[in-house]
Amino acid sequence: MKTYILIFAILLYRPVIAQNSFEVNYTGIDNEFLIYTFETTKGDFISIGGKKGVSTPLPLSQLIVKISKYGEIINELVYTKPDTNFVLQYGYEKANGNYFLIGTLTDTVLPNDYNVTYVCERAPDLSLVWEKFSAIPESYNNHRISNFIIDADSNLFIQGSIDTVYSGYNYRLLTMIFDKNGNRLNINFYEGWKSPSSTNEMIFNFDSTAICFIGNYVRNELYTTEFIEMDLELNITDYISVIDEEHFAVPPVTVKVFKNSNYIQANKASMEPGTDQDLYIKIMDEELNTLRDTLLFYPEKIEIPSYIGMGFIDTNRIWVPTFQPEFNFIPGTEVFRFHIFDTNLNLIGLKEYGGDRRYWFNNMIVTSDGGCLLTGRIPDYNGSHKDNSYIIKVMPEDIITHAEDTSFINDKDVLVYPNPFDTEIRFQTVRKDLNLDLFDITGKQVLSGNIFDHSESAFATAGLIRGIYFYTIRDDNRIIQSGKLIKK
Repeated sequence: MKTYILIFAILLYRPVIAQNSFEVNYTGIDNEFLIYTFETTKGDFISIGGKKGVSTPLPLSQLIVKISKYGEIINELVYTKPDTNFVLQYGYEKANGNYFLIGTLTDTVLPNDYNVTYVCERAPDLSLVWEKFSAIPESYNNHRISNFIIDADSNLFIQGSIDTVYSGYNYRLLTMIFDKNGNRLNINFYEGWKSPSSTNEMIFNFDSTAICFIGNYVRNELYTTEFIEMDLELNITDYISVIDEEHFAVPPVTVKVFKNSNYIQANKASMEPGTDQDLYIKIMDEELNTLRDTLLFYPEKIEIPSYIGMGFIDTNRIWVPTFQPEFNFIPGTEVFRFHIFDTNLNLIGLKEYGGDRRYWFNNMIVTSDGGCLLTGRIPDYNGSHKDNSYIIKVMPEDIITHAEDTSFINDKDVLVYPNPFDTEIRFQTVRKDLNLDLFDITGKQVLSGNIFDHSESAFATAGLIRGIYFYTIRDDNRIIQSGKLIKK
């Protein structure tokens, strides 16, 4: 069964949302970028990445930020090595309470050839316990880590890409295994497969007897969406090409597995090639047959977080965030969204945040209290080439509750656009039975009508003169939203 939805709700966010919800804008004199965040058993968060100068980007240093469950920065560390570029990309808390962190490393002579995998363990106060370096084979010049998963013995299974060319990229598929002490147990790469992006998902199958990758890979020089299965020794045992000519599914792709062995996949998609304006969610059986899917349409291009883009603890609270894929330094503003689906892919909550600058997100996690945390970056100011790190955590009640039932000044449930408008004004919302009233600057009502739920309502405005107008949106006799519009 397929559901098509055109749907919007907006929250222009600045203040802290609610208890256990927060945002962190980490800024300094350099470009700071946080790539991945994980939660500790004490409820704090460790966010890792790197930093580089704005005008002199080398060397590249590691950045570690410890954040409390309330969104307070309680510790931070910039780790620099002479003549070295290195960055942290993933991590987790070990059973002893220390943090296992992994990334890639190179020197400043060949700054783009990351030929060493860097692994370290740090104590809760971020002091270094040990660090280890594992060089890739000499016939290869560069590698990237796309994602990882952990087995019951705390071994890390890593997927990424590796290059055979000097200062270039040909993206051979790379897999590695490290133990909890930072020793590389296995490394394997496949000349016949390419992993051209970091937007592929890596999971264990339902009984943890194999590793599965899904994403856009290149096999025999043909780009395909592949579901690749490997045994625990990193040997490819099976693969399936997933062809969906109806939706033109494109990466990023994110996949999780249910306890009943079904898979759930989310990715951006296009009803027409190249539009990339749709969020596509589907549930598949073990043979990757589609059991149910949902497609959400948006008026602009969207993106899901590159590394991890979907998650859940409760299958009736499945989180999928999206944002707009514009470069942060391009002047302009945008919004990003949190979606919550139930196990049947019914959309049960949606809010939009932002509206003041550009946003870009690398990954999301579902926190132990059921919330959703996004890690990414924002420009220092609108149009700036300097990036700040940005983290936001929200709770389900922040997304599901109607705007007038929250304590926030700027949250909205109805998208009103464009502004300025010309021949029409459009409205999109999840809510039902709303009514619009539009007034000119003298207070005279010039337009009224019903705003339909789950669709796009449009009102013709060609007959209105240029100038300033004010609107109100009512639910029965209650005004739930108001604002100013300009006729150009």
